[in-house]
Amino acid sequence: MACVGEGCINIYSTEPGGGALTTSWDFATRKLPTFEVLCEADLCLYSAIDPGFRSGFTPAPAGFYPLPSGVKVSFEVIAQDAGASFRIGGAAVIPGSSGVIGTTPELHNHPTWQLLVPEGDEGDYTIEFRLTTDSPTYEDSGSFAAALSNLPPSTPTGAASPTPTPTVDPDPSCVGDCNGDGRVAINELVRGVGGALGGEGCAAFDRNTDGMIAIAELVAAVNAAMSGCPAMPTPTFRPATLAEIQEAIFSPRCAIATCHDSTFRSGDLLLEAGASHTELVGVEPAIETARDAGLLRVDPGNPGNSFLLIKLEDPPPSQGSRMPLTGPLLDSDDIDLIHRWIANGAPP
Repeated sequence: MACVGEGCINIYSTEPGGGALTTSWDFATRKLPTFEVLCEADLCLYSAIDPGFRSGFTPAPAGFYPLPSGVKVSFEVIAQDAGASFRIGGAAVIPGSSGVIGTTPELHNHPTWQLLVPEGDEGDYTIEFRLTTDSPTYEDSGSFAAALSNLPPSTPTGAASPTPTPTVDPDPSCVGDCNGDGRVAINELVRGVGGALGGEGCAAFDRNTDGMIAIAELVAAVNAAMSGCPAMPTPTFRPATLAEIQEAIFSPRCAIATCHDSTFRSGDLLLEAGASHTELVGVEPAIETARDAGLLRVDPGNPGNSFLLIKLEDPPPSQGSRMPLTGPLLDSDDIDLIHRWIANGAPP
């Protein structure tokens, strides 16, 4: 889940208008849980879903003071256990080095906390670090010890074990049709293979909804690519408008303080009325890995290549957190509204 408020690593100072950098996240008692990304060649990669670094929350907790604009904050690794790493923009920050988190108030930053350990190894892995700054007004923080844990969540005593999802044969209708255009393209097959290997897949491959892409599902997708998808009733398509999306989603959920309003412009993105079309349509994402993949924030007529939908549905760890960060995630109807707008050419 995306973090918000005290669920993030919120950076403050120890004194009003000065003092040392600090954080309200209690590293002494709060671990950073990680989830399994993939296991291959007897090694398993785990990553923390969140938290990310944030600043500017007011009112601050007692004893913490918000930082003004213009304070550059970096993350310096002092030491780390074997297998644990901290990455910014995909690059590891190694012991004795540092990486820039951002400059306040734009600390809406989501680095990657990772574990790469032998398959079957479970426990807590520590990264000791400090927050540093080149500000003449503020001082570096003391050291923190972040405990990354890949231990599975404990089941409360007396709680019933979840019922396993039965395994069923994949639905042969059109396995692998990620963008819903009625055919399976080569790039979709590549995406499916990547998902089977632990990378970013798409829900159209996982027809038995067991959370994995199996060989049988890949074979069904290849057959659909070669023979074509079975004829399906043509649905009644109602184009969505940007005005609907702005009123229902962008204005109340995205263009808010600390996110995509004119003050914060998180991710260099403004989603206020009158600006969202220019900021989204045909524009490259701010995240480098998304740009390298050839994505646009909104690719008119191509929902599958639109980073906006990826961020709302299930982005890979290298492309930041799922949006929106604050409040509940969008439901399927809201996401479908945006999908239909993009499929219709994303008109203003």
